Amino acid sequence: MSRPVAVILAGGVSSRFWPLRDKLLLPFGTLTLLDRHLDALRECGIAAAVAVTRPDLAEAVREAGRRCGVRLRVALQPEAKGMADALLSAAEAIEADGADPAVYVTQAHDVVERRLHAELLQRWSGEGGSLAGLIAAARVGAYFPGGYLTLEGGRVTAVVEKPGAGNEPSDLVNIVAHVHGSWRGLKAALQAESRLPGGDDVYERALTKLMSRGEYRAHVYDGRWQGLKYPWHALDVMEVLLDLWTAGEESPGAGYEQREDGVFVAPDVRIFPGAHVVPPCLIGPGAVIGHNALVRSSIVGPGCVVGFGSEVARSLLVGDVELHHNYVGDSILDRGSSMGFGATTANYRIDGRTVPSVVAGQRQDTGRAKFGLVLGSGTKVGVNTSTMPGVKIGAGALIGPNLKVTRDVPDGERVLDEEKYGRF
Repeated sequence: MSRPVAVILAGGVSSRFWPLRDKLLLPFGTLTLLDRHLDALRECGIAAAVAVTRPDLAEAVREAGRRCGVRLRVALQPEAKGMADALLSAAEAIEADGADPAVYVTQAHDVVERRLHAELLQRWSGEGGSLAGLIAAARVGAYFPGGYLTLEGGRVTAVVEKPGAGNEPSDLVNIVAHVHGSWRGLKAALQAESRLPGGDDVYERALTKLMSRGEYRAHVYDGRWQGLKYPWHALDVMEVLLDLWTAGEESPGAGYEQREDGVFVAPDVRIFPGAHVVPPCLIGPGAVIGHNALVRSSIVGPGCVVGFGSEVARSLLVGDVELHHNYVGDSILDRGSSMGFGATTANYRIDGRTVPSVVAGQRQDTGRAKFGLVLGSGTKVGVNTSTMPGVKIGAGALIGPNLKVTRDVPDGERVLDEEKYGRF
């Protein structure tokens, strides 16, 4: 049986990911999540695929395809109207080589071990002739706010979105890695459900209809899995990737030297006397680790400077970040941001409770005992300023010296006192 047409959902506005932008293009070292996903598909024998994205990301997505050796047909979704609309927007690209191919629907910000794709597609090659589709799923021991599979025997009969704790129809949570045997059938179901009133679960409702007409089976995946929804999830993704690189199951990219188990160092890196890099860590091209600095369980991206006496713990420095005698713990510092001498990220509540963070005006429990700062691209933090756990500061902001920051700061804001953003 021939390989299905791979359809990569690469759109959305990433609004809940603020102050970070565009999940799929967030680099972990030198590879973005889209690069990694395309590499995994290519290793499974998929040489061409369809990617659905926003118009402003189209060229970046095409470039990722060229970089990874995958021929991409890019379909545009002008507005983020959900998964069903994304697939329907890609209809022409999907049908370019035939009106009714099998399709493999994926999204790169569901970070899984590469073997999921290989095993799922291999199973489809063997069993696809007798099935309408395969749905990847992970077994969970506690409530997860996602879609749950309803099962009858071994057959999947529905996907129930966020049923609430205690109402789960099974212990299997949907992973967006779905093989559909008939694009024509999926397209018709999506079009029919799109015309009906309802929420943004059009794809799930269409899927349930298809499951009533044909046999879908669950493909239970037992490996590492991390979705990327909120900015702090980038720390969880980093942990997964560092583990996979350290275990030798994946490569962090071309050109890295493994200095010891779990320490990956790119070309042109300078590590000065007295500095310590404690595994697992990745140090990107051209980075500098200064005298007496400590980097542990972190990714230090290309061009970053971890200056004298700084400590970076369990953090992601995306690229061109500058530090000088700082403590950065359980934090994400986006490209081109900097912290002045003595600036510190608090990452632990003294009452021991998990750290909350505000998303779209709503206070969210991150579930993390330690969570520091998310600093937007190009933002500068002045000397001796402290940020409290869970704070996010937008891109292009300027935070003055000797302040405490207790609340989220919007993009481009200039903060020179504690009146608005320094109150508890």
